[in-house]
Amino acid sequence: MKHVCSVAINAAILALGAVSASAQPVISAKSGLVAYVEGKVFVGDQPVQPSLTSFPDVKENMVLRTEEGRAEILLSPGVFLRVGENSSFRMITNRLIDTRLEVLTGSAVVEADEMAKDSNVTIVANKASILIAKHGLYRFDMEPARVKVFDGIASVTNGEQTTPVGAGRMLSLDNNTASVEKFSKENTDALDRWSRRRAENVAMANVSSAKQAHD
Repeated sequence: MKHVCSVAINAAILALGAVSASAQPVISAKSGLVAYVEGKVFVGDQPVQPSLTSFPDVKENMVLRTEEGRAEILLSPGVFLRVGENSSFRMITNRLIDTRLEVLTGSAVVEADEMAKDSNVTIVANKASILIAKHGLYRFDMEPARVKVFDGIASVTNGEQTTPVGAGRMLSLDNNTASVEKFSKENTDALDRWSRRRAENVAMANVSSAKQAHD
């Protein structure tokens, strides 16, 4: 299985890194690099084929969608978007310092291991804008429309109202009433468990790459 991780950021530019099982770095100056796929995944109308050497990217205004498949996308150094089955998102802005995307259908998880200084990741869902400015783990669902914060804090703007949502809390995005509720972090599904396995694989790849670099 291919392993993917972020690698060092060039001192002159913000760069996005992915490392495959062969430890060959892939660098992108934009967010939206499709780092890992399973099953049927499409960027636009083109199917994405698993590869150790080819990493397509989701450009601005393009849509990534899954059928019976899942995808991992690098948004910025240390920030991963993991898309579940029968889900889709549209890339609004793919700048590393200001990444914006819209979840259209299904479910997605954002894992922010590191947040570079002066960089933002914004998720749009059901007309609400969710700003992720701190490390953490965030879940977005469209049926029903809601955001869950497993770890970290999200700033949700819906209409003229902005609501902070902390760890262990969720917020419905189906209406303009900002009602924050508790949820059990133990109540997970296949997407959450797959995202956790991917996070473990990325961590292992990081350790392996660091060891190879040291050797």
